[in-house]
Amino acid sequence: MAPASSDASKVRPHSSLLKQQRLPAWQPILTPPHVSACFLVTCAIFIPLGVVILQANDDVIDVEFRYDQVNGCSNSHNQGLVNITVDNKTTRMGCFVSVDFDIPETMNPPIYFYYKLTNFFQNHRRYYGSRLDPQLAGDPASSISDADPLATVGDMGGSMGNRFVLNGANRSYGEFVYSPAGLIAWSMFNDSFTLWKYLDATPNANSPRQLICNGSDFSKYSNYPLGSNYTGGCHKKGIAWPSDVADKFKIPSMGDNVWSAPWNNYGGTSLTTNDAYYANGWYANEAGHPLPSVLDEDFIVWMRSSSLPDFRKLYRVIDVQLPAGTYRMDVLEFFDVTRFGGTKSFALTTLSWLGGKNPFLGTVYLAVGCVSFAAAIVFGVIHHLCGDRTQRAIDELMHDAH
Repeated sequence: MAPASSDASKVRPHSSLLKQQRLPAWQPILTPPHVSACFLVTCAIFIPLGVVILQANDDVIDVEFRYDQVNGCSNSHNQGLVNITVDNKTTRMGCFVSVDFDIPETMNPPIYFYYKLTNFFQNHRRYYGSRLDPQLAGDPASSISDADPLATVGDMGGSMGNRFVLNGANRSYGEFVYSPAGLIAWSMFNDSFTLWKYLDATPNANSPRQLICNGSDFSKYSNYPLGSNYTGGCHKKGIAWPSDVADKFKIPSMGDNVWSAPWNNYGGTSLTTNDAYYANGWYANEAGHPLPSVLDEDFIVWMRSSSLPDFRKLYRVIDVQLPAGTYRMDVLEFFDVTRFGGTKSFALTTLSWLGGKNPFLGTVYLAVGCVSFAAAIVFGVIHHLCGDRTQRAIDELMHDAH
């Protein structure tokens, strides 16, 4: 029996305060005065925080204007700003719209220039997954089915068997993989904006204007100004997340089965071909629809999909002060929102130490503070009218004992 006793002592828990659950403890008794005090402390913290947050929000200047409804521009209904003829078929695309708007008070740089889309579900499961992340990072494409139907050239249009000549060799569309592949890249937003400042106090269509930002005057590969019409009023380099630029989007692998933007733009040598779509870096059978440059920060911003159907994406950062007054935005429209019942807008905004304009957080803090104050009053009144039942019970016991 002695060995059994010895074994039992080995498995017996140590006689410590923690393991024997003998730690000293304190359990508060939530009486009405205590609860009222807790609510008052919450009120004293949340209401000042809400006021501070709302004040920071009021310091943000944010102007937004919709423009898609002016022309109702679509692929089938447009002004034909661009006309491209391939294989005796002419493709018309593009509309021009000019929007005059007022900035109510001076905006100091940096000023963030956004475009906004509504009813565009980038979070749809099939859309969100239609991309090849290893390919975007510069590795050869693998598991290309993840990006269907915009992975293999000609897949969506049923033209995989189309033949053409590339560097003297006969090739077919189906041998090639798009770079970048997928629906997200194919549907990239491609409107462009130019911001002007009217110099007259009461401007009209013929009033002199000062160029602030020509959003199209930037390289799609280096993201630096092209210089043709650059005033230094805005910049594009840096609009994407630094981690995305450094690690996730790199020069694509240039194999002989890659269909991408012209190779010379990536520092390579473009191949000779008799196919207009390949030569111009267009999607097959879609004249004038270029494949995005993987190094284009507009593209990198677009590829960071939104979780909500209504969203803004950063377009440019304005580096000069915008005094209060009347401005003009010239827009070249190519992105069709009529197919999904959406809208297009542009927005100019400044930031506070808390970020962009969003009154929700400050309103929530104020609401919680006010509800806590009301609850403290209610508990205090109830306690005053009904008294302390615990103390009353103790008094009754003491009275009965005597």
